[in-house]
Amino acid sequence: MAGRGWFGLPFFDREPEAATTACVLSGGGSRASFQIGALTYLYEHDQDFTPKVFVGTSAGAILASGLAQYADADGQRGFLNRLSELWLGMRSPEDMFTPRPWLARILTEAPAWLELVGQSAKPSEPPQRSWLSLRRRRPEPEVEEDPVEEALTPDEEPRADLSLGLMAQLAGNLGRLPKLGGDLVAARAGLEQSRSMYRPGPVLGKLLEPATFDPARVAASGIELRIAMVALETGRLHFMRQDGALVDRADRVIDAGPHSLTRGVLASCALPGVFRPVPVGAETYVDGGARENLPAEMAIGHLGAGRTYVVSSQNDGVPPRSSMAGADIFQVVMRATEILMDESGRDEHAYAHSVGAIVIAPEVNVHDAMTVDPALLRLFHDHGYSRAAVVTSEAAPREAVLARRVIEQRLRCLRLEEAWLAERDDRRRILELGSAKLELRDLIARCPKDLLAPGAAEAWSRFESADAAVDLEVPWIER
Repeated sequence: MAGRGWFGLPFFDREPEAATTACVLSGGGSRASFQIGALTYLYEHDQDFTPKVFVGTSAGAILASGLAQYADADGQRGFLNRLSELWLGMRSPEDMFTPRPWLARILTEAPAWLELVGQSAKPSEPPQRSWLSLRRRRPEPEVEEDPVEEALTPDEEPRADLSLGLMAQLAGNLGRLPKLGGDLVAARAGLEQSRSMYRPGPVLGKLLEPATFDPARVAASGIELRIAMVALETGRLHFMRQDGALVDRADRVIDAGPHSLTRGVLASCALPGVFRPVPVGAETYVDGGARENLPAEMAIGHLGAGRTYVVSSQNDGVPPRSSMAGADIFQVVMRATEILMDESGRDEHAYAHSVGAIVIAPEVNVHDAMTVDPALLRLFHDHGYSRAAVVTSEAAPREAVLARRVIEQRLRCLRLEEAWLAERDDRRRILELGSAKLELRDLIARCPKDLLAPGAAEAWSRFESADAAVDLEVPWIER
């Protein structure tokens, strides 16, 4: 039985089994690079890290299911090495998020469509970065509106301003209009059929190949596994076990199945709107993060782990944005979702801390969940390794700050590299980069080496960016 405690989450009367070690892995998309780095450190340096229970959501479900194939640390370490090679080998978002054909067509044709109807972007407008490239930002209003008056004033009927210039433009492009109509119809049909914007990219296909992932190995390993997913029909959080059964959040069997564990992994990763929902049994499932991105309650309470490692790729807090007074509806919804996820993540982290779990989470926001950039993936991986070292070795506060500052400075150097690579004739940029690299050198010299990922001590003497030519001379080092 459980009483309600911190943030309404349960404190359990049941005594945990001291010999049972659990590992809880959060969702986070491409940010799983942080967790891979943290796990690498734990398997190499923490003798107490001998998990017999894995619980995961979304990207964490991929990690948990793969590791659960093996009962011993050597087998788990071998899988982690294969996963690390695949994950850090990604070169573009398409490796993880492959656009559906209808979306790819829209992204390709949108500039021509906008030009056709006289809506091409002004040359002076900076491009807006977004995971959905089609989104266009509404221009800032020239006159400030009274929000109360605007809310209470009925909308005007939308009006098509058919100027002579626009009519002439359309008349001159009559031959292109049938293609535009056909493309739009095809895109609508594709959306209705696929019910998602993306499909999982080739990296997930490689991870689920039988040579890398075999549900039979999971069932036979003796490892307890729970992967989180949310049923769209009931809205409830469910978990798939290692034997393909479905359980509720109190670990009570609701469907003995057995169901395909591979399908369960896909369901746990089915980010709504991004990937297609996955039918399992009588219900249709989406990403477990819709309810619980960090399912520590299952491991700590219901599975009775005595020692629990919680490895989360989620930061506390959301990055500040510039004014959103003129934001479009898509920007507002995405920002609100980001804030809601942060609030639930804070509660989940606080609960894990309150019951004595070993919580390893990032301190530096290196990249978001849908960014796939080789340099950023490697940097976030190294941050995970460093955070695991800081937490499990109980590093002194001063040492922990130095480890964090090394990551922050490496991220700064990467941004300066990108700016210089885009404009190599700008001597000011290379001087600024050289100065930042030397600052990084000094930070690394002061930071304990056992808190740095392998190879990180030389980060100051090389380029971080994958776009830098391999034979490019490093100008801040005297030859």
